[in-house]
Amino acid sequence: MSGESGFIDLRINAQEGNNQESFWPSFTDIMTVVVMIFMIAMVVLLLKNIELVHQLRSTMAAEREAMELARSTGEEKESLSLRLMAAENELAIRRMQQLELDESNRDQQRLIVSQGDLIKQLRQQEEMLAQARQQLERENLSLSQRLDRSNERAESLQQDQQNLQRDLRSTREQLESSQAQLASIADDVASLQQLQQSTRDQFENLQQRFSRQSEELQQTKVAMRQSGFRLNTLQGEYDNLKVEYDKLFRPARSPEGRYLVVVRYSKIDGKPRIEFDDGSGAGYQTISRDLLEQRLSALKQRETGGLYIKVVFPENSGLAYNEAWKFTSELHARYDYYSQEQSPPAEPAPTQ
Repeated sequence: MSGESGFIDLRINAQEGNNQESFWPSFTDIMTVVVMIFMIAMVVLLLKNIELVHQLRSTMAAEREAMELARSTGEEKESLSLRLMAAENELAIRRMQQLELDESNRDQQRLIVSQGDLIKQLRQQEEMLAQARQQLERENLSLSQRLDRSNERAESLQQDQQNLQRDLRSTREQLESSQAQLASIADDVASLQQLQQSTRDQFENLQQRFSRQSEELQQTKVAMRQSGFRLNTLQGEYDNLKVEYDKLFRPARSPEGRYLVVVRYSKIDGKPRIEFDDGSGAGYQTISRDLLEQRLSALKQRETGGLYIKVVFPENSGLAYNEAWKFTSELHARYDYYSQEQSPPAEPAPTQ
């Protein structure tokens, strides 16, 4: 191969130099391609990073929405927990009722029929009491009117009595003047005696009239007392029936507004086991029956809103139905707000 001077290159390893000169441009091209690939990869990575930043921002916004949703879900969870507690208690009651229904299904049906009849009778009695109350109000109104008339009549009788007294005084004065004139007027003795007799007759008639009016006034007062006594009697019967009606249609038990106490009762190897949770966060504590009574009494005195006793019977508790029912009934009767006895209303005093 010729050089730039046009002469043949006769140097040793001349071909190797030519090969080296052709190698370096090829390497440069390769590096250029590698750099271009690297730059393209960086551009692709930058684009992916921008897309990831957008996704991260959308994810953060979604997280904020999820946090707000979690807050609202927490509030719903609290309300659902209260409903769950009420549902668990209702489930325990339903289990006990199912046991009772399994033992006496026919008795329960008859009891339902009798309760329906009792409700109908109570409604009929309530309607009768409403009618009786309306009738009593009408009678009371008529008695009030009669009393007003009697008062007016008594006032008229008092006025007549006063007039009679004035007439008597005037008659006495006339008698005295007539007796004074007897000594001087002998001729008028017969006419004066007649005048005295007529005056006495008038006086006796007035006294008889006054006696009759007094008896009528006394009879009117007696009738008013009897009507008042009858009104008070019917009012007492209505109050008693209303108390029984309110007891029959009392609202269902609910833990809302009450202090929740959970008692778990079971038997292990024939020995009773009582676990107590007073809601302080300490969890269940195994205690005796006497200590349970003491703590429930203290909580009942402390919590003025009343106690909500939730009795739980675990599965395979080893208890008979009568034992579970007796234990629950005793605790509810002594400490649960729903089963407390209510004092009967005082009877109204009869009208004098």
